[in-house]
Amino acid sequence: MNFKMAHAPHLRCSERGSQMCADLLIVFAPLCVLSAIYYGVRPVLLVLTGLLSAVLFETFGYLLMRRKPKISDGSAAVTGVLIGSLVSPLSPYWLPVAGAAFAIFAVKMPMGGSGRNLFNPAAAGLAAVTLCFPGFFFTYPDPGLGIPLPLSSRALSEVITLSSPAAQLASGGQTLYSPTMLLLGNFPGPIGATAIAILLACGLFLLVRRTITPYIIFPYLATCALLAALFPRVSGGLTGSVMAELCSGYLLFCGIFMLNDPVTAPRHWLGRTAYGVLAGLFVMLMRYFGRFEEGACFAILLVNAFATTLDRLGWYAVNLKRIKRRRHSA
Repeated sequence: MNFKMAHAPHLRCSERGSQMCADLLIVFAPLCVLSAIYYGVRPVLLVLTGLLSAVLFETFGYLLMRRKPKISDGSAAVTGVLIGSLVSPLSPYWLPVAGAAFAIFAVKMPMGGSGRNLFNPAAAGLAAVTLCFPGFFFTYPDPGLGIPLPLSSRALSEVITLSSPAAQLASGGQTLYSPTMLLLGNFPGPIGATAIAILLACGLFLLVRRTITPYIIFPYLATCALLAALFPRVSGGLTGSVMAELCSGYLLFCGIFMLNDPVTAPRHWLGRTAYGVLAGLFVMLMRYFGRFEEGACFAILLVNAFATTLDRLGWYAVNLKRIKRRRHSA
């Protein structure tokens, strides 16, 4: 009998991981379509640039390590699409390339490649470009004009820009967008994070497919909503504050796509619940006291560092009585 030796972590079914990545890539399509309706082909090209860059960088990384590339699992493609979906439609084409390079070469490959990274690569890539190029990252065009953006980056200087709802909240102002505009994505923001109605539908699809877990996303959103209700930054009552916070920036996007990363998230249900609560706390703290209008990517990196500890604590909390019984019987 022949046995195949492999390094940890040992996944029960590699096909399951590939199917999860395929589900994620499927739900990104309607987000790109809506952005193309508002801004033309340029957002789609930015997302494709991020995808191709991440795949090429990971292939090159595996070749440097003298290992067979694992492009078929789809993880590199998901990383690139995540980065491309959260940049501005006005971003230069090299911005998702820079984010993908940092995600692959600084976060993923040094840990050994797919399934071994301690931190979410896409969140790390976004954090890097946010710190280095905030002017490119947080400048958004007006979607209400209905004019396709020019494909050339040199012709973007004449495009009318507006502040996003997240920027208005950070500056202490009142959001100028109705609930209908927020649900339909008719407001300035990242390429794939403005269509709240589509994001909710994507989240429901992924929950049904068991690609994401309710033990993370629901505690995360509940914590964000609770803090938004307790410490409102806008007038209009509790409902207005909660909706403004949950629908602005990429809070919802990160909760659906990044926080549920099976590699960096806890495995135990109680650890996942605590993980979601802690992530919501970090996200709101970044919003209230952070330097940038949105800091969800930094919050995800912080909570990634607690994943293993929360997993162990959750397991011990549930199995404490069983452990005590075994000790007494022994």
